[in-house]
Amino acid sequence: MGEILGGIRPGRFIAIIASACVVVAFFCKLAAAQDGVLSGSEAAVVKARVEKIRGLKLTANVPVSYLSVAETESRFRTEFARETSQAEIDAGVDEGKLIGLYPPDMKIERKDLADMALELAGFYDPRQKDIVVIDRPIAVALPERYRSTVTELKKLETAGTLGHELTHALQDQHFDIEAAQKKFKGDTDHELAYKAIVEGDATLSGFSVVTGRVDDQTIDYFDTHLQDIVPIFMGRTEGKPRAMTYPFIFQYTEGARFVAEAYHRKRWDGVNALFTGPPLSTQQIMHPELYFDHPTPAKTVMLAGYEKVLRDWKKVDEDTLGELMLKIMIERTMGEQTPYVEAAAKWAGDRIVALQKGKSMTVLWMLTFRNAGCADNFNQLYSGILDKVLPATTARKIEQRGPAVFVMIGDGAIRYHEFLPEVWRQSRIDNAPIEAP
Repeated sequence: MGEILGGIRPGRFIAIIASACVVVAFFCKLAAAQDGVLSGSEAAVVKARVEKIRGLKLTANVPVSYLSVAETESRFRTEFARETSQAEIDAGVDEGKLIGLYPPDMKIERKDLADMALELAGFYDPRQKDIVVIDRPIAVALPERYRSTVTELKKLETAGTLGHELTHALQDQHFDIEAAQKKFKGDTDHELAYKAIVEGDATLSGFSVVTGRVDDQTIDYFDTHLQDIVPIFMGRTEGKPRAMTYPFIFQYTEGARFVAEAYHRKRWDGVNALFTGPPLSTQQIMHPELYFDHPTPAKTVMLAGYEKVLRDWKKVDEDTLGELMLKIMIERTMGEQTPYVEAAAKWAGDRIVALQKGKSMTVLWMLTFRNAGCADNFNQLYSGILDKVLPATTARKIEQRGPAVFVMIGDGAIRYHEFLPEVWRQSRIDNAPIEAP
């Protein structure tokens, strides 16, 4: 199941359940229960279809179990309890509130994270190497054009879930996705981009198992209906912050679209190539041309120079948020239809550090943009956002040098004049010094 996501870092909650199947098809009405345990012969048909569709063979048997929602929730609660403490969650939430990612009254407990299991149809656990199919409310309304191809699979919902999760098993056995994910620890943006190809691949494969065919026409039809699931999922998670829920569904919707682009170009060989040369940011997932046509990797931001002055503060987080989380923050504070969201598309890299002393939190955030003009636009926009979301008594300071913007929020920001010169001197963007104005 991996690591934890959410206001603990915005990406850590996603990671623990990112190998889960949110839905078994994108034509769901959420009306009836999963249609039962597959017999041995039915499961064999699904396995054969997955191997044929993906052109890969399972190298080891993958146990499959069927659990109730209550049993699944218990398993997730145990995992969350092992992976993180309430203190870590609280610190992450405070960090998110300071930068405007979460509403000021937000509170998350570990049980809230486990509740996300109620939105799953199944999951593959790369640690235990098994598949769990969950008995939960889901029903599939398959388009008429595909109904004649599914006579072998009477239990469509369960078959779709199993096909999705068997694809994860193939990924794990052939591309070692668990080891790959560990390399991205401390970089939520990069991790989420990788999760998007993992889930996008499995989503397309699982859909193809149900329809019994895979070609450009099938994938195009699927692609046109991808967004149908977003309002359903977001409605079922109403009350939870968008920064916690949307990155989760992003993996399946935007991930599937990105993987579909790879399929259209080079079929499944192109999809397999994504695992050896994966996208490096959510920006590339959201704007596929920045991966396929005009490769534009995110810039590496190294934030340093504050340590001596703030030596009595404990670092509790260091991460890269990326375009997706920046977009979500702007939408939360300025409205989902705001034109200001264009500022996020000009993101080129970032690094955020959270420091804690007692109950006080300080956030230092270095961002870089495509050019100085884009940085200036964000500087002005974000200054207004912080004035809007933070009490007047909360210290904050924003400085800009060319395409770089340095944000300081919290009690430690009061001493900015002591560490700011050294931060500009020691910090690096793609290993290059930040130029003086």
